[in-house]
Amino acid sequence: MFIIYEVLVIITLNGTGTVADYICHYIVNIAYFYIHGYYVYPLVARQKKPARYFLTLLLIGVEFVIYQSFMRLTAYVLYQTNGGKFEYANIYYLKYTWRYVYFLFISTAVYYIRTALKHETKIVSLENERINNLLDQQLLENKLIRSENAWRQSQLNPHFLFNTLNLIYNKVTSGAPNAGDSIIILSEIMRFSITPLSSGGKIKLEDEIEHIRLFIKMNQLRFDDRLALTFEVTGEEMDLLINPLLLITLVENVFKYGDLYNEAAPASIIINITGSILSIKTHNYIKKSKVTSHGIGLSNVTDRLKTYYPDQFEFFFKEHDSVFDLSLTINLTANDHMLHN
Repeated sequence: MFIIYEVLVIITLNGTGTVADYICHYIVNIAYFYIHGYYVYPLVARQKKPARYFLTLLLIGVEFVIYQSFMRLTAYVLYQTNGGKFEYANIYYLKYTWRYVYFLFISTAVYYIRTALKHETKIVSLENERINNLLDQQLLENKLIRSENAWRQSQLNPHFLFNTLNLIYNKVTSGAPNAGDSIIILSEIMRFSITPLSSGGKIKLEDEIEHIRLFIKMNQLRFDDRLALTFEVTGEEMDLLINPLLLITLVENVFKYGDLYNEAAPASIIINITGSILSIKTHNYIKKSKVTSHGIGLSNVTDRLKTYYPDQFEFFFKEHDSVFDLSLTINLTANDHMLHN
């Protein structure tokens, strides 16, 4: 469109010219426009002061000489092609100087416009990224609030519940000791449900592990200690914190789908703590009469791990030859700041 506009102006002022004349001169102008505005001047503009000013003046001088040389060569070729005698008059020098300055300003202006648009786009991108980060943080906080609300919902009337359990214990302990033990264990499990959360929505790792011990003990009492299951904990729990009810979900998975009556191949739950690194491994044969699994429990664990321990965990499980193996490793301290800020 720019070329059409210029050609029409030239024809109006000076009359028609040859097609070769237009093509050859515009090839030089177009080449200069893009080389200056897109490649050469951006290198100079990125320099610091005062080197930028010196290089700009040097660039203008060098480009002017090269531009004049190409224009003079173009005019010479055109005249020789048409069989005329070439004489480089001052009018050509002035004309080409004007065209050089003309395209110099246009090309430089386009460079600054492009740079401004890039900066604006970058600012918009950074703002969008900031907004997305705020939304992610808000989502995380909402999940934490929902988790705390769900936790507190389990704390309704705890004193009434414990008083009732103590009353039942006193009634049955003399006639059925195992039933009394079950009530005490149930009482401890319920007491765990009202353990206060930290400001980051977490509990002590030792409390979570004790909850697992009580859960296993309760089920052993339920099935008269006939469950083929080993539970081991190694390492120091120290003052580590963990998202509540995370490990117990994996243990419940063993009880729900595992064959716990196979004494030749007992199920196992092994927890190891090394520094701030927690690992839990479960191994069990799968019940022959499978309970239909929708994977909701393990999927929920995966979602919670991604939310509370992003890039700080390894979680995988597989089923092979009627055996189910699960492994989870978490760095418990790497992302605590996310929940305390």
